[in-house]
Amino acid sequence: MTLKDQLRDRLAALPAGGEQDIVASDGDQTLRCGLASLDRTGCEFVRLAVETPRLAGAATDRLQKIAADLAGRLTYLLEPISPVEVDHEQCVVQMRSSPPQKNDDGTTYYELLVRAGGELSLCRFTKAVGNVRQTVPAQVTREVLLRLAGDLEAAAV
Repeated sequence: MTLKDQLRDRLAALPAGGEQDIVASDGDQTLRCGLASLDRTGCEFVRLAVETPRLAGAATDRLQKIAADLAGRLTYLLEPISPVEVDHEQCVVQMRSSPPQKNDDGTTYYELLVRAGGELSLCRFTKAVGNVRQTVPAQVTREVLLRLAGDLEAAAV
């Protein structure tokens, strides 16, 4: 059963409410989802990640290809995401909302990291004017969360 299918089943079995962690495994892939809240149609997640040893030791060019693929797939998010930095030393590609949401209070954006250690992780951040950035829950429908899980799972091969 795929990570996406397991996540769908676990979401269906969970009661509506506050913070809950979901972990699913399929072969050498593991999905971790930190939910901040869950209701009948939507949820808020703090972090969604797929871990796999398949990316262990991957060169940055392979990570950049994965990031480019994800940028093309994740067009259904609030803002499009695209690579903003490649750290060749740490073998990490950092992607962010491009452009981020901005208002008088500050900036809010997605950040997706593609790591050679074997992890793809998605979070949402906010940075108020004059303050440091903070993680905030990303609000999505259950359908979008499942689609994200499937896209991260497919990219981590």
